[in-house]
Amino acid sequence: MSLTLLLRHVRDFLVIVACLLVGKAIAAMLPFAFPGSIIGMLILFVLLSLQIVRLSWVELGAGLLLRHMGVLFVPVAVGLVAFLEPLRASLPLILTAIVSGIVLILAIVGRLYQRMNRP
Repeated sequence: MSLTLLLRHVRDFLVIVACLLVGKAIAAMLPFAFPGSIIGMLILFVLLSLQIVRLSWVELGAGLLLRHMGVLFVPVAVGLVAFLEPLRASLPLILTAIVSGIVLILAIVGRLYQRMNRP
């Protein structure tokens, strides 16, 4: 790998990490819990949309992260194994919440659709 390509990767990662750190700082100031990584992604999206940050400034680093995203989820999956028993105990409650949430959303959307299309 050439030096210029290595420097481009470093620059791309620094831009992504800077957005992540700003998002975490904002999340720390909020009066409620919110993931700083989501705020960081939104900041990066806004910066890219407004063309303050060029796509070429993050393209290589983001591509590398996306290529290896499966490997990055391995620690999360291994950590989830530690919580299998509590998840198994709560499974009926979790499934009830999921099904009732879907039914509630469908009912509300259906009612709003009927109300909006009334002659």
